[in-house]
Formats: sequence, structure tokens, C-alpha cells
Amino acid sequence: MTKKLLLLNGLAILMIPLQHAGGYGFQAMFEWTDRYRQVTSLPNFDLLGTPAYYGILVLRQLATFSVPSFLFISGYFLAFLARGKDAKVTWSKVLPRIKVLLFPFVIWTVIRYAFVLRSWPTSLDDLLDPYAFVPILIQFYLLSPLLVPIARKRWKLFLAIFALMHLALQVTRALNSIDVHFPGQVLLLTATPRWFFLGQQPFWFPFGLVFGLHFQKYTEQLVQLRPKLLVGTVILFVLSIVEYLVADTLNPAAWIGPTYSGVALNFYIIAAMLLILSLDESKFPYSKTISDLGTKSLGIYMGNIPAIFLTAFMMYHLTSWALGVQLLYVPILFTAGLGGPLLFMWIVRKTPLRPAYRYLFG
Repeated sequence: MTKKLLLLNGLAILMIPLQHAGGYGFQAMFEWTDRYRQVTSLPNFDLLGTPAYYGILVLRQLATFSVPSFLFISGYFLAFLARGKDAKVTWSKVLPRIKVLLFPFVIWTVIRYAFVLRSWPTSLDDLLDPYAFVPILIQFYLLSPLLVPIARKRWKLFLAIFALMHLALQVTRALNSIDVHFPGQVLLLTATPRWFFLGQQPFWFPFGLVFGLHFQKYTEQLVQLRPKLLVGTVILFVLSIVEYLVADTLNPAAWIGPTYSGVALNFYIIAAMLLILSLDESKFPYSKTISDLGTKSLGIYMGNIPAIFLTAFMMYHLTSWALGVQLLYVPILFTAGLGGPLLFMWIVRKTPLRPAYRYLFG
């Protein structure tokens, strides 16, 4: 199972720069249109509904299993600390894991604001949102001594509670996206920001924890379910695209935006993760290379944001014509988001900077 999880981790980290590159693709398409076309106002939505638009939409939806996979894997490996009848997860056991996350988070947040944006955050959301995965995971680690006993003894109730919270928040955000409101909605959304463990991603870490405690021995059953998981993943992915397009039609604004998730996407994510865990990693193309990327996932996650930003900034000023060629622009940003952090990690490892590696990349 460990090899399968490394493969899942590697595929998930490949999706991070792809998702961010697609986000910049949308920005170039709608907000930077004047750099390569004659337009009268911005944002300009003339390219909405074009093949390039649908291509980026599909890529971004496809990549949505990335952060949920990281949380699932983190929950699964935490379950190792709780294996055995008398095993306990204590704060002293999880503190080293928090330290591994905390140093890179602080350093890369400073890098992002001081050297990339050349400004400072004006709110807690500004500070924690860009690398929201890290604060979420730290909060789950801090709560794990309380969560693990419940997950071990009452796992069905435990998982059901987090699943219901997760779906309730997703539905609330989906309704808000199409301008449907109910009493208390604003308070609920304000109280559950993206970086809060009960915000947008409350289900995946508990799911991984329960899977690690109770289901890791059922790998063979997953293999037998592989054909059904494949069909289910494809169907649910198509449904997530349909839901997005329907929501975009119902949305009163010109465009619903790039971050709508909805409900179907959550079931696609579950199916996609289980499908990957059902695969024979030894027969998966480039599995060793992809799994090796999984071991560098934190460094890629932290470094891809400034790498893509700087590349997009340079292309905006030096090759503005390329902003309108998404088939070129998005792959360049993806390559920068993946290759930039990997090159930086290699340089740090091979130079006198090596002692700083664990502080920069975990």
C-alpha cells in the first residue's frame, strides 16, 4: 500500500502546477485580453465557450484531487502511529510532523510576499490562503490525539459527521456561487475560510485516517473493483463538468469563476483516489519517476506558486502575444511550476546551502 500511496502522492503533486497554470490561463483569457487583442473593457469574456476555455476547465477539474489526496495520505500515515490495541497518538508524536511543515510555510510565505508580491498581507486570510493546505494539516495534527480514539472505536459515526459537514459546506458555497442565499449563509462562509480545517476540505484527512485504521488490509478488494472504479471516475468527472456548466448558466454574473467546486466533484475525487490505489504501480507508466516526485511534494507545492507567478509576470511583459495562445502558455507555466522547484531543490542539495534543505522543503 505504501508504494500505491507514493504513486497517488506523485500524481497529486503533478496536478498542483497544472491547476495553477490553468488558473493563470483563465486570467490571461479574461483579465489580460488587452495584451494580445483589441478590447473595449476588462474583464473581457469574448473567449468564454471557446475550445481553449473548455480545455482549461477540463484540466482544472481533473486536477482537483490533488490537495484532497495530500490530506488523505497524511491521515493514512498518521494511522500508523495508532496501530495496535494500546497505541496512542500524542502531541509529542505529532509535533515533529508539524515542525516539518511549519518552517517551509513561514519561509515560503515570506518569499511570496517580500520578493514576489513586494507587499505584506492585510488580513489573516491573505496570510494563510495561498498555502492553505499547510494550516489545515497542522490543525488536523493538533487535533489528532482527540480524533484518533473516535476514529478507531466509532469510525462510521466519525466519518459520517465529517462527510455531512463537508457536503453541507460545499452545497452552501455552490448556492452562494449562483446567487442563492439563506439566513446565516454569510456567517457560515465567513466562519469557515479555506485555511480552516472545517472549511472547504474537512472530509479528506478523516477519510485517510479511517482508511488507514480499518481498510488498509482490503487492497485486493480495490483491485477487483478497478473496472467499476474506472467507469465511476469517468462518469463522475463528466457530471462535475456538467454541474459546473449548469451552475455557470444559473449564475447571474458573466462567468461563475474558476473556483466553483459543487457536489459531484467530491464523489469524483473519492473515485479517482480509490482508482489510483487499485492500480498496479509496477505496471503504471513512469511510476518510479512519479513516485519520486511524491517524495518531493512539499517542496513542489511551496515553490510552484512563486515559480508560476514569476514566469507569468515575465511573459506578460516580454511575450504578451503568448497569453492568447493557451496551448503554449499553460504548458510553459506548468513546466515552470514543476521544473522550477525541482531545479531549486537540486541546487540546494548540491551546494553549501544543503543544511537549509529541510527548512525550505521539509
